[in-house]
Amino acid sequence: MRRSFAFMIFLLCWMLPGISPLEADGLVLRENLKRAQPGDYLVISSSKTDTLMHIYDKQNNILTIEEIAVPQGRRSNKIGWKEWVGQNAPGNTSWVMYEIDLHTGQMLRYYSFSKNGWFEIPDADNFLSKLLNLKLAQIPLEARKRVGPKPNSGPDWRPLWQPRMIAEGRPINNVQFDAWRTKWPRDGSELSGKVIEIYLPQDSQRYPSYFPYWLQINGVVGKAKIRMIDSGSNLQSPKPSLSALSSH
Repeated sequence: MRRSFAFMIFLLCWMLPGISPLEADGLVLRENLKRAQPGDYLVISSSKTDTLMHIYDKQNNILTIEEIAVPQGRRSNKIGWKEWVGQNAPGNTSWVMYEIDLHTGQMLRYYSFSKNGWFEIPDADNFLSKLLNLKLAQIPLEARKRVGPKPNSGPDWRPLWQPRMIAEGRPINNVQFDAWRTKWPRDGSELSGKVIEIYLPQDSQRYPSYFPYWLQINGVVGKAKIRMIDSGSNLQSPKPSLSALSSH
């Protein structure tokens, strides 16, 4: 479960059949992704691997994303993520770049610097494109996860559980999140029919809201989880653009 979001995360435009929305309005991550700006980056952690995702370029409705994966423990914590990338990401096990069509959510060109070549990602394997086009419904407050043991009786005053927000290596306190969920289509894949929950910051002007800060897949062994461990802006890549690569 690591295909492009380091395989995962990102992937959703049409309403899934058979899913009753919790609100009249839904959310499609592909629409949020239109607010991404070149230089923005985030780092996600899952299955003992950290993956940096960098908005490399944005031209009209084509978004170029750079994705670098490194096993936990193989990157020095003494340097920041931007400096690490500038040093050609020592210790990385995968470095790729691809384009996303913001109209359709489909992945276009895909290049692997690790393997020095162009690749095609079959639609059936493209987790990111699927996630970007799924319609999410907001989870009502009464159904949200809360902190602490549930009271035996009376009102439930426990605070809502919130993911951690980290920007440029520093925690940001008191950030409020909305929770959303959807169901993966029954496509015969490992995720078929599974419920997916994501958390996005309420203040989309101050914080990037085009990528989940927490993603959880219910119905798999151990509840697969992906969390964002850092984010920031003004990252510069040492790698050439896809257009430059295609001209060789």
